[in-house]
Formats: sequence, C-alpha cells, structure tokens
Amino acid sequence: MNLVERRQYPRVETNYVTVEVYKPGTHPSETEVEEICPVLNLSETGMKFRAEQNFKNGQLLKLTFVLPNSMVVIRTDATIIYVSQTTAKNFLEIGVQFKGIGLAERKLISHFIAKKISENNQ
Repeated sequence: MNLVERRQYPRVETNYVTVEVYKPGTHPSETEVEEICPVLNLSETGMKFRAEQNFKNGQLLKLTFVLPNSMVVIRTDATIIYVSQTTAKNFLEIGVQFKGIGLAERKLISHFIAKKISENNQ
C-alpha cells in the first residue's frame, strides 16, 4: 500500500531542538511557560513535539525555539492540530500548525529543512 503525502511542505526529523510552549494569557505580558519540549519533526508551517502536559485539539499556543547553528529566536503562535498518546507512558505527541510566523523565520526554517534533506540524501 502506497501512502500519499498530504503535506504541501516537507517535514524533517529534528535532533537537539527544543521548543518552549506557552499558553497565551488575557494580556500579552501574561504568558507562562507550560513546558519545554523536544521537537520531533519540523516543517515551514508546523511541528510535532513530545509533551507531558495535557494539551487539547484546537488550543492556541505561543512557541519559542532556536534551530541548530542559529542564534535567531523563532517566536510564533500555533494551533494544535492533533494530540496522540505515545508508547511511552505520560507522554503525548502534539502536532501544531504555525499561525502568523514571520517571513524571515519561515525562510530560516526552509533553509534548515533543505540542508537536512540534502544531508539525508548523501
């Protein structure tokens, strides 16, 4: 059986990338770190990370992360698209879609992904 890739943008597995996950407060300064999570994979438009917190589909989050060999902090809002239980107890895999990510940040992610794909094909 052939699986058809539905994503418009390629997604790559990541190592050594973590994301700070915040739940937005009612006031922009009222954000509180919920968890620092390992990123499992990344695309220009979203990511999947492993979390201990119980997040819910449709929930809005604020994310902050830095790509390897970069000093640029990427900040974006994201909507949870899916939550799935992992085989490891007490962990969830969270898939999010970025909302309002800046063009410069998106290009940085795109270059990171292209480099990872190139390295994987060698």
